[in-house]
Amino acid sequence: MTPARFDRYVLASKATAAGVALLLVALRVLDEFGVTPSTPVVLAVAARLAPIFVLSAAFLVFGVVFRPIHRPPPAALRIRGGAFVAPGSPVLMGRMAMGWALLGTVFLDSDPSLSPTTRAGVNAGAALVIAGAAWPLLRGPRLAMTPAGLTIRAGGRRVLRWDDLVRVPAEPLPLTVRGPKLALSIRRPGRADPGWLLVPLDLLAVEPVFLGTVVEHYVENPERRPAIGTPEEYTRLTGVAA
Repeated sequence: MTPARFDRYVLASKATAAGVALLLVALRVLDEFGVTPSTPVVLAVAARLAPIFVLSAAFLVFGVVFRPIHRPPPAALRIRGGAFVAPGSPVLMGRMAMGWALLGTVFLDSDPSLSPTTRAGVNAGAALVIAGAAWPLLRGPRLAMTPAGLTIRAGGRRVLRWDDLVRVPAEPLPLTVRGPKLALSIRRPGRADPGWLLVPLDLLAVEPVFLGTVVEHYVENPERRPAIGTPEEYTRLTGVAA
């Protein structure tokens, strides 16, 4: 997969997630404010179940249609602002955005016993929660490699200089983890033995072994760090033209 094709997949996944999220909100608004006691039971039940059906179908379709970016190739590493960036997983972030949008609609309230002011305030709050569904699509997890070090936004935020990292010790990690993790061996002030930082890679659109190899390469070869973020270094690492 070429970088351009990968970018098209990412853009399509985000646009699809945004469209489905808007549809879910519209269906819930119809259910909450459009269904009245005089609405036929069949239509009322259909309005209530439609958002759940749409979300379930979207989750399934996302896993099938966007499989190439769920398990991305090395070319998924991108050049952004003088850095190599592993972006957030579009599949995971898309599913999160859709689920968040539907969850936010739970706070919508059409109760006529509430005063108009109270009802407007409650629904305005619900709208703010729903708007938060855009966050995973606009500012999701990512890992950036620069000549200075790593900036990690995945399961927390951490900035590490290359000099903070040491070669991974020969001994295995003293714990068992689920899911792919980037294991970073970091210096600990005042301690002879290094500590471990585990970065959850299921949040990122990156091939785990490739990313681990690249980070280890720069830890062991400081002279290569100034080239990080350049098209020539990208091609050397991935074998694909930037």
